[in-house]
Amino acid sequence: MEKLNFTKGIKLFVSPTDNGFACGVIEDEWMYSDDGYLCSVIARGMMKMAVDNPQDTFELGLEGFQQDVKNKKPIKDNGEDEIIEPRGAKIIDIVPYFNKRKLH
Repeated sequence: MEKLNFTKGIKLFVSPTDNGFACGVIEDEWMYSDDGYLCSVIARGMMKMAVDNPQDTFELGLEGFQQDVKNKKPIKDNGEDEIIEPRGAKIIDIVPYFNKRKLH
């Protein structure tokens, strides 16, 4: 798997609250760049999915954990904070989606 550099990425957080959870994005200048646009929109979609459909999102998370266990994917860290291979990380080829829906 290609190494991922999360220093250039959107920081999405999910935090517990008294009656559930809160989620959001930690904003930085990179997310408003041409390179950051796609990632920013995907992160916003993830937030919307979690808030609008928390039960479905929770169940998808459980499925993700089950898939990790099934595939025995450990968390790997080579000692450098910015370059890691997190459990369940995938590089998505978005080109096939261009024909289905125009990305702005």
